Amino acid sequence: MGAACEVIMTFERYGVALARSSRTARMVCVFAALAAVAACRPQPLVLSPDAMQPIDMNTVREWVADLAPPSATQYDLRWTFQTQQGAVRGQAALRIEPPDSLRFDYRGPFGRSGAAFLVDKDLMWAVPEGEVETLIQAVPLFWAALGLPRDPPEGTNVFGMEREEKRRWRYAVRGDTLEYSVARIAPFKFLAAMRHFDQMVGHVEVDFDEQTYLPTKATLTFPESASVFILDVARIDTTVTLSEDVWKRP
Repeated sequence: MGAACEVIMTFERYGVALARSSRTARMVCVFAALAAVAACRPQPLVLSPDAMQPIDMNTVREWVADLAPPSATQYDLRWTFQTQQGAVRGQAALRIEPPDSLRFDYRGPFGRSGAAFLVDKDLMWAVPEGEVETLIQAVPLFWAALGLPRDPPEGTNVFGMEREEKRRWRYAVRGDTLEYSVARIAPFKFLAAMRHFDQMVGHVEVDFDEQTYLPTKATLTFPESASVFILDVARIDTTVTLSEDVWKRP
């Protein structure tokens, strides 16, 4: 995907010179640019069509608890935000205090930085406002990028299934439908998708280390904005201690 987007940026830069050289060059430029646009466009995630039946909510909450870190954890990340116009990259730190608090701090190019505080499915604050939301486009999916689904709310109808190789479940809240799939045999993957009524909001694919079962890479795809947010995990610290100051707005 990155190479294709670099192609279109290259043609944007040099396309005029090529077009002046010959009609053939113009045609090559057009077709290559169209191919690059198609390659940069996020592709939909297709979850396997397993039949899910009504399932006890406590069962799903046990599945969610199985994936949660036992204590405060910090994830040091390298991130890439990709659109059809190109890509920006940077570093970030994610700090989690179970069961429901997350602090996200990031650094981008040209000295840009920002932070956000999430509690369960809510964004409590973001600095600078508007910019962070470009990266965190859907809070439940941002949690899912670490392989951490959120509990279904009390009173929600939950559907699911369990097999030797995977678990899947789905529930809907106020027009938002969340669906999760967890592979239980190698290669370990965690998938999540979110819809708002009939519109796909986004989806996540997370790779796990086969020895530690800790996340190594996550890809968040948002079809409406034609953007992809990639998180590469550089380091995980499970001994970190988080003070109350971590959750304060800068």
